[in-house]
Amino acid sequence: MGRSKSNLLILVTILFTTFTVIGFAEGSLRYLERKMKDPFINWVNILPGNLTQRGIDEVIRNLNSENIKEYYGINNAIGYNRFQFNFYDYNNILDYYQTGYLDTNRITRIPARTLDAEDPVINEVFARRNYITGRAFSDNWDIGLVVTEDVLIHLNYPLNSAFIWMDLPSLDPDDGLNQVRSAIPIPIKGVVKSLPGLARMASSSYFYQQRSHRIGQNPFNPYDDQRLLIAFTGTKDEFSEFSEKLEIYLESFEDLDPYEPNRIFSEPRFEGDQAEHFLVFVTFRPRGISKNNMDDLFTRLYNSSELSRYQRYFFRMYDYEGRLGQYRPQVGYDRISVNFDNLDRLREFSLMLSDEYDIEIDMAQIESRENYNFVSRLTGIISFVLIAFSILSVLLFVGHLLKKHLDSIKRNLGTFKAFGLSNDLMIKIYVRIVISILGIAALISLGASALFGYLGGMRFILFVFGSHYEPGRYFSLKSHYLLIALLMLAVFSLIVLYFITSRILKQTPGDLIYERK
Repeated sequence: MGRSKSNLLILVTILFTTFTVIGFAEGSLRYLERKMKDPFINWVNILPGNLTQRGIDEVIRNLNSENIKEYYGINNAIGYNRFQFNFYDYNNILDYYQTGYLDTNRITRIPARTLDAEDPVINEVFARRNYITGRAFSDNWDIGLVVTEDVLIHLNYPLNSAFIWMDLPSLDPDDGLNQVRSAIPIPIKGVVKSLPGLARMASSSYFYQQRSHRIGQNPFNPYDDQRLLIAFTGTKDEFSEFSEKLEIYLESFEDLDPYEPNRIFSEPRFEGDQAEHFLVFVTFRPRGISKNNMDDLFTRLYNSSELSRYQRYFFRMYDYEGRLGQYRPQVGYDRISVNFDNLDRLREFSLMLSDEYDIEIDMAQIESRENYNFVSRLTGIISFVLIAFSILSVLLFVGHLLKKHLDSIKRNLGTFKAFGLSNDLMIKIYVRIVISILGIAALISLGASALFGYLGGMRFILFVFGSHYEPGRYFSLKSHYLLIALLMLAVFSLIVLYFITSRILKQTPGDLIYERK
């Protein structure tokens, strides 16, 4: 083992480096593989170019034909819409309820896409690895949004938020010219980690079509409301207390001349078997109360001392659900999404689209898959070369040590042979000794490598070199390269050690004792 176990330490260092690099290579390949096998990557998004709606429908129909699906490995082709709407920061909404002032400069434009209930990608969106909370759309007329976690974080919403506030420009009916902005609460149906196509929100096609109406006809237009709606998200008992105090407050309110609260009633809104929230409807007489008057009433109500303890439970709602059924336009799509079993013929598929429909497909996914295959093969080659070099280094080091040791004790070996000790027995003894040392070094280095890698050593190295990385170990010793390395180490060590010891011990006792060449 050398003085102060120095030779053992050298062996441990060589093997530790080998095992650590193997673990890093395997961990990195697994990370790349997870990225490349992300289910969203098999959904190829296609811009239909100058095709009309009828042309888009024809392409979708043709791509879903059995012969096309079988040849190109397609599961299905569907249409969807890509859009962007503005949303308010949560803190902005809290300020708005307290002051009545809506800061329209604090809005964020969020990229979104339609995602209908029968869309196959919805199963992957709500798969366990991607799901956080909530549910998918129950049908194609679901009014609500599926949002990514980063949207809620970016806009400062709690992750369990039931609503997100959408910006809606509308015309003031008093003059029909001035455009005013409103913050409309939209239900959050589900929260996920990511959505396909770099979208950060998803809605049903019906919601998208309703929201896209012109300002005057838009069912979300708050100027169409003649009732004050208040949503309450507390428990049933808390809601009962809130309702009583709200009624008392409204009865004492006298600043709406000539309008006055006429009737107050409430109803629960169910999500499954349990009430998701409660709605309070306040009607006025005579009819025709303005939105500005109701805005002022709600602001004062929100800040009233009688209801202050319920501030975190209630917010302003609008009666858009009662008007949505008036508009059910024909759904048209501006994108095509094709789901593949595999991407082996994606390049050929893109040429077919170009030739037959004059549609260009984004080839980034093909190139990324080809790059992954190249990197995988290159990493495998480098790992194998490293293993071979490491094994060669170990064999040269151990072979030199053994030869040097046997040369220094030739007289003793000659004496042993003279007294009848066989070559086979001495070869077995020395091979067993060296293999034991190699085994000890391998176990120590393997344990040290596992400890270093699984505790985040590779992340530390990436950090030192200034590399950006996502959460993860980037390390795995569950690799066939590790088995290859251990097998090569055992087999070639036996061969080399047997060759060195037998070459020296095949000499006669006299040659060994007198150190004759």
